[in-house]
Order: sequence, then structure tokens, then C-alpha cells
Amino acid sequence: MSDVKIVGTAHVSEKSALDVRDAIRDEQPDYVAVELDPARYESVKEADGSYGNDMTTAIEEAERLGIPVVLIDRDVRVTLRRFWEELSFFERLKTVGALVAGFLGFGGVEIEEMDRAIEENRVEGYIDELREFSPGGARALIDERDAYMASRLSELEGKVVAVVGAGHEEGIRAHIENPDRIPDVPGDGYGRRDDTDADVYENDEDFLVVVDLPGFDKDAVSVSVVGRRLRVEAEGRNTGLFAGGYRFVSRRRTDSVETEVVLPAPVDADDAEASYEDGVLRVRLPKA
Repeated sequence: MSDVKIVGTAHVSEKSALDVRDAIRDEQPDYVAVELDPARYESVKEADGSYGNDMTTAIEEAERLGIPVVLIDRDVRVTLRRFWEELSFFERLKTVGALVAGFLGFGGVEIEEMDRAIEENRVEGYIDELREFSPGGARALIDERDAYMASRLSELEGKVVAVVGAGHEEGIRAHIENPDRIPDVPGDGYGRRDDTDADVYENDEDFLVVVDLPGFDKDAVSVSVVGRRLRVEAEGRNTGLFAGGYRFVSRRRTDSVETEVVLPAPVDADDAEASYEDGVLRVRLPKA
């Protein structure tokens, strides 16, 4: 179980950005975890610092210090879908855009007021407003994501600085204190591309993960390990000249694969070995 320091922030606050920077420098953690999914991570990176000052600062500071960045939030498409599913018919008829945007990005609230709310532990007031409007919507936007992010954090080994919106701090902290009670929530594999098959084997010393990736060049395949999660991505199939003189004519298989495998126990990522031959990826991961 990791040693987690949670930094609750107002997403576009300069003060929060400074708090994040100071926490990372002071703690020198093994991981910096951020309240982002892959899609929002790319948006933050492309925004060049103009959106999500707290997350941008966390990513930049981690990269400057050579600390791995871990994306712990649920796929935003899943969250939005779950939010819509949880709304009643009459709630769907109401104008919800401003309220949701206001909660997720603290839009419509002065940044200085949000900073004071964090310092004075008044963030629950904003959450209560959302729960009053839609208990089901609050469950999808807050409670499920609290559990999801806490579960991701519990998979990491070592010291972690977790940067999350202030509205999630209390819920995540409660889950981390009782990791065996973290509930399962919709998330993994729901709304994410997962176009391949993977098998996991083990012996006394290692795990072996075998992933089918037919038709990709070796250079198109990338592998990363964070905590107990093995992430495999492949982009762009080989459409050139194949053995026997056949040329590519048409495509039925996807040309992009993105999948994650959750390993049964912690592994030593530094000593992992990967090989790719005849469309099959094999990754050997020594047990920690």
C-alpha cells in the first residue's frame, strides 16, 4: 500500500498550482498521481498551461524531477455517460450544463473564493448543492470517481503525491484508509478502446503477459508499467508488402489498440522484459 499525500486543489487557481509544486518538491515522491484520464491528459498537455493550472504544474514538475506521472481518473466518457444514466427524466429536462461545468471546473465561482473555501474546509457546500440537485448525478460525478481514484492509488507502491480537485479529497482519503472496502465502480474497459486479447501466466518469480497484436510493426508497439497495471498501445498497422508478394488491399481489423492488464500482485517494472514476434507480444514482469 502506498503512502499517499493528497493535495486538494481548485483547478485553475494559481495558489493551488504553487501548493502542488511545493508538495512535489517537499515530498520527492515515487509517483505523482493526477485527476486525469488519457483524453484529458492530452488536452492539458496540448493546452500548454492555459487549462488546469494545478494539473499542468503537477505534470511539469514531475517530468522535471524524473518522477512517473500516473493518470488515476476514470475515462471522462464513462463519467458523462454514467451521469446521464443517473439523471431522472425531470432532471434531464433541467439545464444542467452550467451546474456540471461549475462543479468540474469551478466555473461561475471566483477563484479567490474557491481558494478560501479550500482553506476553510467549505468545499462540501458545493458538493451538497450538487447532491440536492441530483443525488444520482452526484454519485456518478463524485462518489464513483472517488472510489475509482482511490483504487488506482491503492495499487501503487511507495510514496505518492495525488493532485485532485478539492471536492474529491475527503472521499478519496476515506477510501484509502479502508482499502478493503473500496467498492467496484464502472470504469475499466467501459468506453475505452480494448481491441485485443491478453493472457496472464505466472511462476514463483515472474508474471508473463501474452498479448495478440497481429499486423503491427515492432516500432508501433509501446509498453508501460505503473504499479500493477501493464498498459499496451499499438498504432498503425503494416500495410506494405507481405510475404509471398501480397500487397495490402482492404482493412477489417482495427489499426489502433489500447489495453490495460491489472496484474495480481506488485511487480518490478525496472527489470521487465518485452519481445514481439509474429504478431504476439510477450512481457515478462518479475514479482516485486
